[in-house]
Amino acid sequence: MAFSENSGRHLIVIRHGERCDFVFNTPGGRSWVKRAFTDHGAYTPFDCNLPRNVPRRSDGHEGFERDTPLTEMGYLQSKLIGRAMRDQGIQIDHIYTSSALRCIQTGVGIIKGYGLGRGENRELTMNIDGGLYEWMQWCRGVKPSTMEHSDLLKIGYPINTSYKPMATVEELRLDETVPQYYQRSNSLVQRILKKHATGTILVIGHASTLEACTRQLCGGEIRSNDDFFAMLRNTPYLASIHAFEHPRRGWELNGSVVPSLTHSNNYSFDPSIYKLEKDEIKKRAEKDFNFAL
Repeated sequence: MAFSENSGRHLIVIRHGERCDFVFNTPGGRSWVKRAFTDHGAYTPFDCNLPRNVPRRSDGHEGFERDTPLTEMGYLQSKLIGRAMRDQGIQIDHIYTSSALRCIQTGVGIIKGYGLGRGENRELTMNIDGGLYEWMQWCRGVKPSTMEHSDLLKIGYPINTSYKPMATVEELRLDETVPQYYQRSNSLVQRILKKHATGTILVIGHASTLEACTRQLCGGEIRSNDDFFAMLRNTPYLASIHAFEHPRRGWELNGSVVPSLTHSNNYSFDPSIYKLEKDEIKKRAEKDFNFAL
């Protein structure tokens, strides 16, 4: 789906990949961070889908509690989408990302999959903006952590250190309403569009970003809370939406720029089940929802 050279600007908004906390935090409340790190910060992944290595951060490994990285599958998902964009003939000219680590790492994966990284024919850097962070009430009263630019540069992430963000996460209100979130997102999109008179802009954010960054831009009204939540529930990892600038009608939505990314769930495996006898199997099924008879 290569864009016409005669068309106006293009905006692609995409959700981040699979996140560690949603996969590995236990129902009882124990976080993956407490399981994977010692008190002194030594990291040992307990599952093959946890990242092999995690970046060092100035706020310590505890920062991952409020700023989760991608899983290995999440990073692979990102590379697949970057490759799909390249295969579709889409040229990315500018990249903006939320300051959440999962979004930054998604950008790294897309750049890698596309072939826009260091040493390639064309190199892109990411503009990190806290104004792209998700609706703040998802944070449940606690400001999220974010990584310092210096920490990101040490691990070779391609970020634009000269970019001045619209906002930092620290400046955002934890009691932000849904309409205020729409307004924040739309204001940032308008600010980004003023900086770029031509080209294709990739915005990497959260499930809510696809809706909030395109709704008002394309002439829609702010949705009710219930409709807003419905949009989120139907926006999977690496979902993307494309808006383009029509010369007469203004901005319009135009579906997704790449095919869907679909795969099944894969639960954790417990090899001890092969030692169970008949009565024990029934007892296990009564206690464990994921244990199928």
